[in-house]
Amino acid sequence: MTDYKYYWEVLSRIKRPIFSITTNQIPNMSTLSLESYMSYGLGSCPAGRVLSHVPCTNTSSQGSRTSPCSNDGLLGCSQCSLVKYCSGRCQRQHWSKHSLDCEHPLLSSEWQPDWITENRLPLFTNSRSLQSSSSIEVYKNTGHLPYDCLQLPHNEGTNSLGQNFKICFTAASDIRNLIETINSLPAGYSGRIDVLLNNSNAIVLNRMLVVLCTLLSPGPSIEESAELAMHLMYSANLPETGANYMRHCVNVIYGQELNDGEMSFQTTLKTRGRGKLYSAQPAASIKRPLGMFSSTYGLAKANENLHGTLQNPLRIDDKHRVLATLRPAHRLALCRFWKTGVLAPFSLDLAHFKHPNRLMFTPQGEWLGGNCDISPLHGWDISAISRAGVKHGLDPTGDVLGCLFFYIKAELREFSTRIKELNVNIHLLQYDSRLLSKGISIGVLPAFSDASFDRVDLGDMTDQIGVAECLADWGPLLNKQNKDACVLMHSKRWHEDMPGAIARDNPRTLQMLMERCESVPSLNAKLKNLFMRPQTPSLVQLMSSLDAFVDHEEAFSQYLRTQEAEATGASLGLRLRQTNHVHSKRVGIPLHATCQKLPNLSKDEFYDLFTIGGADLAVRFAEFEIASFAI
Repeated sequence: MTDYKYYWEVLSRIKRPIFSITTNQIPNMSTLSLESYMSYGLGSCPAGRVLSHVPCTNTSSQGSRTSPCSNDGLLGCSQCSLVKYCSGRCQRQHWSKHSLDCEHPLLSSEWQPDWITENRLPLFTNSRSLQSSSSIEVYKNTGHLPYDCLQLPHNEGTNSLGQNFKICFTAASDIRNLIETINSLPAGYSGRIDVLLNNSNAIVLNRMLVVLCTLLSPGPSIEESAELAMHLMYSANLPETGANYMRHCVNVIYGQELNDGEMSFQTTLKTRGRGKLYSAQPAASIKRPLGMFSSTYGLAKANENLHGTLQNPLRIDDKHRVLATLRPAHRLALCRFWKTGVLAPFSLDLAHFKHPNRLMFTPQGEWLGGNCDISPLHGWDISAISRAGVKHGLDPTGDVLGCLFFYIKAELREFSTRIKELNVNIHLLQYDSRLLSKGISIGVLPAFSDASFDRVDLGDMTDQIGVAECLADWGPLLNKQNKDACVLMHSKRWHEDMPGAIARDNPRTLQMLMERCESVPSLNAKLKNLFMRPQTPSLVQLMSSLDAFVDHEEAFSQYLRTQEAEATGASLGLRLRQTNHVHSKRVGIPLHATCQKLPNLSKDEFYDLFTIGGADLAVRFAEFEIASFAI
């Protein structure tokens, strides 16, 4: 669709504001923005409306057309807790269709994986290792929750409300930590924030750029933009208007053709607020992502490749290994996502999602998801997701992915609102981190010409190039005037060259567990059958959870010594923090619990964080501060 036709479509959607009918009061006209009068039709509903309530699941047929009920869902199915209806009549009419889900074998508490029912050993084909930040795969599991990298209450404190901050994410795999940081700013904050997001992979970086442009550009309402941005991040298919608006954003970002011989691509985009969205990349790097975003393959080809991975029968054991750890209704919710590729409430009719999300496919239509057992829930706070779902009338014990839909949308909406109100500039760069640090140190980037960051988040970059080299590159760029400035890192792979450092990689773990149980007669009988069949889902889950009871701190300290982390830091005037101020040393421990070594979680909390939330028990965090302030 050309820009001319696109804008005529937008103008055709101008509508009168809907006023309150309960108070008979018309709002002050001076307070209404242009967004109040316009809809771009970027929502998830069939008519392009945004989804603010759970819809009724029933559909009606008129000839060859099927139309969803237009009412909100009020009555939940008591058996599966996955769908809602506006009335008992709609529920009865829809039973012939819903019974296929409501009586699905996955909802039975007696369900077992195929390798158990077929009495064979499982054939697991992936190592379940966490992807690196530069991986182009969609639905990457970071192994931890999004975090606020400023944590002002634990650092600069309440006196910093007018202070300016400069933050660098040297290996940002997505925008979640950025969103959490901005959304966590205290009320009354009035300073300026400059954020540098870097990733050496052009596809990862430009995905983030398109999502941020869609979310933060003036025009559509914040509600609409947040809903579309959520789909760009998590849905393989899009409604037509959303797909067209994404193409419009691509044209805004990359529309100006590069002249022959130009070495770099640069763009500056307006946001809803005072800040700007900047990007600078090597000109050659944008060719492949631009080829993805401008591709022309159809939905059929995209879905064929999507389902070829997600429904691969040769990897059924990998999927069943995930499903075996989940509660019954969560199993079916995740299977529906694997089938549709769209993140939405279970009740939503998806027939109008007829266009591929070109951020997730190669220029030839091949899906950029590596595993068949992916989950959009990985890396999110399930307890917060559940609260968001309840607020919108969902039951998190059932439609947990519908809860995730409303939660991510709310987070994106809050982020966009804060960008509108605050002075935040976001710089997206696509360079090798070692070259980037040298460029910043000599003043190549005007916004960071003083080479003085208040936080440098290395992400998992130390797993790729080593701790000492990362510190040598980025340690000198800390703000020497800020006693709370720090370099933050986390490692997913620190234990790979240390046999036995973690329980799940220790070949003697199962044997030691059996010996320990044999020494306790009261447990022996109960667990004997379990150890006789080491492929049972319960034992597989137990083995993956053992690191919750193992303190890795000494082993991780040994890893840091072999990496010469403390010696390198000392040569740069940095010191390893004994108590972290930004993120706890391991996942599952509150930041303020400085003496706690192991997660202290209830059964439900463990399920939320590690089982369905996908957090990794072996991920470790470390922080380095300026030594002169640490004395």
